[in-house]
Amino acid sequence: MVLRQKSGKTTMMTKIQRYPTLDILPAENIRLHEHHDPQRTSPLKSRIDDSGVLYNPPIVIPFSNGDTEFMVLDGANRVTSLKELGVPHLLVQIVDPDSPGLSLQTWNHVIWGIDPQQLIKNFQQIQEFSIQKCAEIDFTPHDLACIQLADGSNLRLSTSSPEMRSDKITEMVNLYGTQARFDRTMIEDIRNLDGLYDQLAGLVIYPQFSIEEVVQFCRNGRLLPAGVTRFIVSPRALRVNYPLGNLCGDRTIEEKREILRTFIQDRLDKKGVRIYTETTVLYDE
Repeated sequence: MVLRQKSGKTTMMTKIQRYPTLDILPAENIRLHEHHDPQRTSPLKSRIDDSGVLYNPPIVIPFSNGDTEFMVLDGANRVTSLKELGVPHLLVQIVDPDSPGLSLQTWNHVIWGIDPQQLIKNFQQIQEFSIQKCAEIDFTPHDLACIQLADGSNLRLSTSSPEMRSDKITEMVNLYGTQARFDRTMIEDIRNLDGLYDQLAGLVIYPQFSIEEVVQFCRNGRLLPAGVTRFIVSPRALRVNYPLGNLCGDRTIEEKREILRTFIQDRLDKKGVRIYTETTVLYDE
């Protein structure tokens, strides 16, 4: 984001790194790393269309330095909704892959509403898939996940085709997502879930992916399921409330970028941009 700083009568342009980098990119240059959620995308598309406003820009990183293609870190449903609405250029927050404010965590899934043995039988339907008992939760390149069952036993879920790990994880999530119920969680010990769920089946613990692995999945066109990766980004641009009309129409991308710069500068001049350095909890998301 480019700002004007006044010093006496001189106005100079400078890049302030503590602010998020906002830019406008061609929609076709933005690729998802995870499947979008159709149940969330449909109502989101309607809300964006009705309001005519993009509240929070999706967050992306370039595949590599100087690359013109970008991978979505957060905002798969927003990007999908905007593309389905025919928006040709998207407002995004661009993050440097080497930024100290970027990290990747993994969600685990607590599964309930199904008998644990039935859950295992369902997993056995997946091709090129194996299940083995294990004493501890650890991972090899062939492993998809480990699952702690309600009886305290641990199972390792693996594939004979490690290059298809993302596909097999997607099959797993689609399988228990349609035949049971599950929540995301950061908990890694099923004993901490005692009494919280009816018919608790198990806790699926996913391996810690690197950002480079996820980028490679995306490059190869292999998407992870929604709700497995959790990218942490700081700083993060929220409530930009950018008019969709500024992203549509026949203007060139440079003209649209100039409109964005004017929009941001106006917000700054009116002291409408705030940076929160402390942990913040929002109750209206």
